Amino acid sequence: MIERVGITSIFVTHDQDEAIEVADEIMIISKGQLEQKGTPWDIYKNPETPFVASFIGESAIVEDVAKLRGFEHTAGDGIKALVRPEYIEVGKPGEIRLASAAMDGIVKHVHFRGSEWLVELEANGVKLMTYRSLESEVLHPNEPVSILLHRAYLFNDHKSWVEENRLKEDPMPIYI
Repeated sequence: MIERVGITSIFVTHDQDEAIEVADEIMIISKGQLEQKGTPWDIYKNPETPFVASFIGESAIVEDVAKLRGFEHTAGDGIKALVRPEYIEVGKPGEIRLASAAMDGIVKHVHFRGSEWLVELEANGVKLMTYRSLESEVLHPNEPVSILLHRAYLFNDHKSWVEENRLKEDPMPIYI
């Protein structure tokens, strides 16, 4: 209705899905302080604070970054990771192309979501979740899997940043 009428509106909600659907611009406020302002896409892709990163979208917080294969080098200085489902690739052993960058894990739960599977995983004592295409072979609870974490949102008390899995880098580049 807001679109049809074409008027500027202020809409206050605690429902992030609702906010993302109707907003051209979002202001995320926590404890009376503006955390971030921007388009829903910008806020989702480039969260400026850990609060914003954990508030928008589904994610898992990892307290010990050293448990994530490809991110061991970032451990220390109170660094934690926020991992979104789309940052993770999961497959049966041998299914992941970059096996050297993947870690072993186990399927904890699988939930049918209509257009995809939501897969809950555990690896090195860390709980993660990702999505899997209905076109892929179905995974089952307690099944061993390979988990490739492509990137993570890292943060500590002073800064935050998105980092790619370093094990995905080509160790032997060829220059011509």
